[in-house]
Amino acid sequence: MGDPEELLGNNHSWLLIFAHPGHELRAHHLLERTRPAVAILTDGSGSNGPPRANHTRELLARAGARPAPVFCPLSDRDAYGALMSSDAEPFVAVCDQLASLLREASITAVVVDAAEGYNPVHDLCHWLGRAAVAKARAFSTNIEVFELDLVSHPDGRGQGLRLALDDRAFARKLAAAERYSLLAREAEAAFDQHGREAFRVEFLRHVDVSMPLPVSWMPYYEEVGEARVRAGVYSSALRYADHVKPVVEALLAFARSAPYAEDLSPLHQ
Repeated sequence: MGDPEELLGNNHSWLLIFAHPGHELRAHHLLERTRPAVAILTDGSGSNGPPRANHTRELLARAGARPAPVFCPLSDRDAYGALMSSDAEPFVAVCDQLASLLREASITAVVVDAAEGYNPVHDLCHWLGRAAVAKARAFSTNIEVFELDLVSHPDGRGQGLRLALDDRAFARKLAAAERYSLLAREAEAAFDQHGREAFRVEFLRHVDVSMPLPVSWMPYYEEVGEARVRAGVYSSALRYADHVKPVVEALLAFARSAPYAEDLSPLHQ
């Protein structure tokens, strides 16, 4: 990776790939700087809530960004159900669409959700985006990949691109969060956890696409699910090894199926 600041220039095209509507708030100034296309996997409706797609459409328009052709194709319930049954088909279909978009739009920089272990769909989206990039790179498309933390501190660690917001940019970001009424509780929780001023920074960590996740990893969402099974709240829990890993492996296999695909290491056996 060269100087990541160069990617903010007019000769680069960005695609942001998020699991849920609202994740773009963490990269609000990036939206303003790069005017990207934004692809979103689910509609943000949760188990029984209202979809958030229209709120995100409005936010993107205000920031100068635009929805990508892949925009909220799945409900949260459908995505979770597919994961519980280890059904990769709907995710492979989205991956194929994204790979085509990356090639046709000559995208040079991609942002994906970080795989923080907090939410299985966030983590899946991370790998889905990486698989789409690998598929597109098989056709000699040079794409830099970054990840955006959604739960951790906004000013994360590692190499990448760090945007420091001035007062006006920060005010616009806070106003966007305030208008996003469906995420008011989540926004306040994030402010309480990290402090409002922490969100003056937007950090995009550069992704080494050759680095896979270890199969022995037990993410936070699995710990919570197991605890709720023991408490009698759930009858079964979504597990990384049993449910998420098979879908990720199917996505990686799909990426490697392209002619001349780059080496994308499978998960550790």
